Amino acid sequence: MAMSLSDLASIANILSSIAVAGSLAYLGLQAHQNAKHTRALIQSARVDRLMNQMIGFSDADKCAAYLIGNGKEPTQQAIQERQFFMQCLGQAGVMLDVFTQHQNGLLDDEQFNGVCGTYRVWLREPGFRGLMIERNAAFRDAQPEFVAFVEALMKDEMA
Repeated sequence: MAMSLSDLASIANILSSIAVAGSLAYLGLQAHQNAKHTRALIQSARVDRLMNQMIGFSDADKCAAYLIGNGKEPTQQAIQERQFFMQCLGQAGVMLDVFTQHQNGLLDDEQFNGVCGTYRVWLREPGFRGLMIERNAAFRDAQPEFVAFVEALMKDEMA
């Protein structure tokens, strides 16, 4: 049984429709991957800015200026307390970044779980732990998933 030209044209139409559908699916996947990559770059740049600010703001002269500007005496102890606070904010920013990357599928479970071990060590320190408890209280409504994550890490440390 020989195929007519019309039959061949119909088969070619079906095959071209399948090829177009496949191309559209591939382009959709590429667009999704590109959006994830762009979000990761934005997040990374945000954390880089945060870390640069925390490092810059931790300079003793800048801490003294901040204290004076807020009506406080820039004693050596007050400057060191401010520097410690800025370091803790930097650490909290890193934790939030890693948590967000994992939530967005940009960091796999093994990498994430490895980093969580570091966070458990950080959360053993009473000063950092205290800051995170205060931060959690302030951001409970705005970042409930991150707050729950930090609280779970703290519970792990208490066990």
